[in-house]
Amino acid sequence: MRVTRLMLAAGMGVLLAGCSDFSSPGHAAKFSDVQQVFKTDCAGCHDNNAGHLNLIPDFYTDMDSASLVASGYINPENPDQSIVILKPRLAAPHGGGRIESFGSDDANVLRNWIARQPRDYSYVLRAEKIDQASAPVVDGKADEQAWSLASPTTFPIGGGWADADRAVLRAAYDGEYIYLVMQWKDDKASDRRQPWVKQSDGSWKTAPAKPLPYDGYTWGPTSDAEKSANAYEDKVALMWNTYGANTVAGFDRSGCAVTCHDPSNNFRPGKTYFYSNENRAAKKYTNAPGEIADIWHWKFVRMNQHYKLDDQYVQFWEPNTGSPKDGGRASDEGSGGYADNIATNGKPTYRSKGSITAPPFYILNNEKQLLTAQELAGLPVGAMIPNMITAGPTGKRADVDARGNHDPLTGMWTLEIRRKMVTGDDKDVQFDNLLREYVFGVAVFDNAQIEHSYSTTPIRLVFPR
Repeated sequence: MRVTRLMLAAGMGVLLAGCSDFSSPGHAAKFSDVQQVFKTDCAGCHDNNAGHLNLIPDFYTDMDSASLVASGYINPENPDQSIVILKPRLAAPHGGGRIESFGSDDANVLRNWIARQPRDYSYVLRAEKIDQASAPVVDGKADEQAWSLASPTTFPIGGGWADADRAVLRAAYDGEYIYLVMQWKDDKASDRRQPWVKQSDGSWKTAPAKPLPYDGYTWGPTSDAEKSANAYEDKVALMWNTYGANTVAGFDRSGCAVTCHDPSNNFRPGKTYFYSNENRAAKKYTNAPGEIADIWHWKFVRMNQHYKLDDQYVQFWEPNTGSPKDGGRASDEGSGGYADNIATNGKPTYRSKGSITAPPFYILNNEKQLLTAQELAGLPVGAMIPNMITAGPTGKRADVDARGNHDPLTGMWTLEIRRKMVTGDDKDVQFDNLLREYVFGVAVFDNAQIEHSYSTTPIRLVFPR
């Protein structure tokens, strides 16, 4: 068989076990051979150009090994019961009917490769049961006994700008609240979210989040020198399947990837910029009306001082309709509690009560004061004034408490999170069934607006009995 190139999901630090060579009589269980079977037998409906977008991202002929392992279409414990073997034989319902070209040799190639794959492709996070008296304080320190009792789960992240290639999570619950703490490496805390900067001619401009990339550019890992030139903030996002009426099909198999769509990649997961036409840029949205994924979005500059994160969600959206800028991203009812320090005659309008210039790179809304022309004129070239005025989120956007703390000595972020187990909001995941596994994904934004590093396989939160 012709050997095709091996593709791995972004961020996977090691090759999956099944990607190494393995031989049985007449058949090598190399993933390149698996891909060749798919190309030969399944391309009529499942390749990039077949036009069956309704099949994506469920199954396609050039999917990488990590995606296939996470897809649910293979069964390492009983390879003959794998969907990829049953469907072409019409032993399971298949819209394409029986695939006559799929013979015993092809089945053996798939069977041998599947048998070598991990039995469990996801990571398990076990929540420690605690009483309310020993509940952690959400202060970003994680120095309570509850966290020493909770089992850590380490999972890989990659594909973006983060210094870290992995993160560690712990979980606890007391019946009313669920608590999470997450730690990851970062050389420094990024807090310059597009401040006003005085120019050499005396004018003022806001610093760009990053150099504007060209249309069609795909973001990925970048150098420290390039990243340090950006003027943005550190962030973290956790995306949860919601279950019940709003459950997102495919999320439990593939995690956040089912909400990521890139027109330049046939609407499969991708990372393409296209600022001149947002309909051609990668977007997040669910694939069917009613599907909702819950997002807990921590924003260092805009919300950390208020001990909150932004409770948001991803919903169904149709490309080339409405406003394409955000795609399916939306926020729960309420206000985010932040706004720009608007310009007056081309110059920043407000200053902080305590100081004129940054840091900090935010101004508390209840302490903002008008800048005077004399104050602005007296500042040197390069002086920075905060461009964020913050008051903290309100309404349902304020459902989640959070506090991050960066330790410059260890180069580590610690983020503590608390939320009521049941909120009653249909945009939220509800931890109302302790027998269920709750699947989520994690993204780390290191001085990045959108260029996040992410967990490459799902994480399952469980409540041990």
